[in-house]
Amino acid sequence: MMKFSLVRTLAALASSALLTVGAIGEAIAFTFDETEINQDRVIAIAQPRALGGYQLLIVEQVSDKRQCWTENGSNPVKVDPLLVTFDFTGICGRATDSNGFSIRMAGVDLALKYSLSLETVDGNVVLMGSPIYPNAKSVIIGRTNGEANGFMKIVLDPAWRLTKRAYQGRTLGHFYFTTNQAAPSEIGGNTDDNTGGNIGGNTGGN
Repeated sequence: MMKFSLVRTLAALASSALLTVGAIGEAIAFTFDETEINQDRVIAIAQPRALGGYQLLIVEQVSDKRQCWTENGSNPVKVDPLLVTFDFTGICGRATDSNGFSIRMAGVDLALKYSLSLETVDGNVVLMGSPIYPNAKSVIIGRTNGEANGFMKIVLDPAWRLTKRAYQGRTLGHFYFTTNQAAPSEIGGNTDDNTGGNIGGNTGGN
């Protein structure tokens, strides 16, 4: 019964409308700002794939009409994505791919320079930012602090938080994994993006 419930939940998430702001190629032509959001009303989740591994899911509590998710336990925190059980339009926000989330470091939108992925390392699911440039270093954003069957909360490392993309004063649906630290200086050799510093290679939490 538990396996059937998980498959049904995965199918519901896959079939519902994606939270997007249009193609990244079009969006990157603009200069975006960011807007702070209440961290208690948004969650990053490691969603199990039907064929193994995990994909990233972000859920936001937009209104209090219905609860969008529940949390249980610790190391890892298990998540029940309640939004799949009702029409969550106007109640819950959701993002499932690169149209819905990206990395922002030191005020720079890195949507075209880093991809986000979840990697299993020593019994822990780690949220990684992987650069497209071969000489650049990956960044560690968060982790599940353990591994269990089903959906798990990704606990962001202390330097990171979730914000939203904004354009000309209007808050958009796109989420940023945001840090005030600069991206590794090796990224494409481009110093115009305020890159610098090095937070790659740190796989431990504080």
